[in-house]
Amino acid sequence: MTFSELTSSVGSPIMGMMHLPAEQDLVANPSIEVLEASGFMVGLDAVSIIIATLIGYVGVFIMAYGCVRALYEFLMSGHSRDHKLPMIRVHLGKHLALGLEFLVGKDIVESIVHPSWDDLGKLGAIIILRTVVTIFLSRELKEVEEELKIESRQLSLEQRRARLGKKGS
Repeated sequence: MTFSELTSSVGSPIMGMMHLPAEQDLVANPSIEVLEASGFMVGLDAVSIIIATLIGYVGVFIMAYGCVRALYEFLMSGHSRDHKLPMIRVHLGKHLALGLEFLVGKDIVESIVHPSWDDLGKLGAIIILRTVVTIFLSRELKEVEEELKIESRQLSLEQRRARLGKKGS
């Protein structure tokens, strides 16, 4: 049975609750008619599309900048890649996470004016996916930052031992 058959059927009490009124059954709201006639709703659509597009471009730009910067730092690190690679990953991850947040904001703005159930379902799926990616990215960034802290402590201990060894000889 299709959704339209379910919503038009009033055979059972449950189906009666799902029955959506036909267009002719709806009482026209004068304030909505005035807004539509004045072009306000069309203007709001246009503004929301422009804002969502700008937010989307900002998110993509942030991610692209992070990728280009990470690639540049990787190529310029030369033979010392092992030491700089964790920091490059942290910087890249931060840019990717921030860009994803902007893209989630873009999706929210796009669905504000005239959301349909289909649009809201897609938006929910996209937000869940991007949020999961951001969470795992944040966890990995924390792990890398902790590794860097441990490595820097070990390096400073080795440097102190080396200085003490030189003083003792």
